[in-house]
Amino acid sequence: MLAVKTKNNFAHQFEPAMKKYLQILTLFVIITATQTKAQEVSSANYAQLDSFLLAANKNQWIAGATALVMKNNQTVFEKAYGFRDREANATLKTDDIFRIASMTKPIVTVAAMILVEKGKLNLDDEIWKYIPEFKNPQVLKSYDAKANTWIAEPAKSQITVRQLMTHTSGIGTGQDDKILGTLYEKNGFKALMFADSIELGTSVKKLGSLPLAANPGEKFHYGNSIDVLGYLVEIISGEKLDRFVSKNILMPLKMKDTYFFMPEEKKGRLAVLYAEMQSGKLTRIPQGFMGYNINYPFSGPKKYFSGSGGMSSTAQDYAQFLAMILNNGTSLDGKRILKPATIALMAKNQIGEVSLANSNKFGLGFEIESRQTPPRKASAGKLSWGGAFNTTFWIDPKRKSIAILMSQVYPAMHQRNLYTGFEKFVNEALDK
Repeated sequence: MLAVKTKNNFAHQFEPAMKKYLQILTLFVIITATQTKAQEVSSANYAQLDSFLLAANKNQWIAGATALVMKNNQTVFEKAYGFRDREANATLKTDDIFRIASMTKPIVTVAAMILVEKGKLNLDDEIWKYIPEFKNPQVLKSYDAKANTWIAEPAKSQITVRQLMTHTSGIGTGQDDKILGTLYEKNGFKALMFADSIELGTSVKKLGSLPLAANPGEKFHYGNSIDVLGYLVEIISGEKLDRFVSKNILMPLKMKDTYFFMPEEKKGRLAVLYAEMQSGKLTRIPQGFMGYNINYPFSGPKKYFSGSGGMSSTAQDYAQFLAMILNNGTSLDGKRILKPATIALMAKNQIGEVSLANSNKFGLGFEIESRQTPPRKASAGKLSWGGAFNTTFWIDPKRKSIAILMSQVYPAMHQRNLYTGFEKFVNEALDK
């Protein structure tokens, strides 16, 4: 006799599937509710940071800025404030582009460390072996600007690759040292924004023929060392610096909006540069201001790939770079850029008893928080740096976090206030 499938039998067959579906649905609702609650908590945690940056914009410390915070490889705060172009009433977006100036230095240092890992470069190599103009350097004692003559004495030692990376090479900068700046200007060395059609190699060779500001290894003297390091990368790799950096760092990290010279179609996303010449009053900087080519990211011959300060980027892109450092050389999607041992070396004091003015130490490409009681609730071992046009970042290994703030103000009278408040409120939010 044939069994007859009743309505109850039919329903019984689908009970397991229905039960599983209800379990999945319940789990989805719980996860969604948890995520929503987490987002609400996160937003509440960052309310003070948000208020601080809104006030900074209102008080004209900045015309616009992008802030980004990551913890455990997840973005926990990201917001754009103010204007990309105030006069055009163009509001800033989180993917707009900034001149990052000296935040170029850590990227180019990583480029050189890639060559170190491959055995093509040694940290204690004397650089004159690659660039003969730097053999037997001289240290400046006095300079007569009117006659363009100087007195110098032989340096106590040759310059090494490590000293380039740590700013202990004795090479100075014309922006921070007026005497050296005049000497550079009168003798043909030009930095990026004045470089016109000069190529990196030409400029670096000229720098090698001029006196140092200090003996190699004796003091931290911020300068154009990373331009020299960038040229070393070109010599050893056989590629232009922009190509090497793009192929080995930017492309693997998916930093799609980071360039030495950006394509024409992206120049509309570049934030306008302002100056705070009077407290709380921003003035748009015109092209040619103080001799600067402020449009260098997209105009001119595009030949000078300055490792010291030539790149432009977004907060989102730069976060990919910092996350790679935080994750011991591996990108967020698992690509290996550097070995963990290399990252550990970069994050270790490389300047011995020498210190920065604030008593911190320096690794390879990064300042290291080394004070007994770090200010603004910073962690010991924090890695950080910034750029002249009011951009800053740090990597906090203890909190497993990174933070980036990008604006475009130079000179910036409230830079210290801006950076201090930003770090204080970020750390307070992360600790809640």
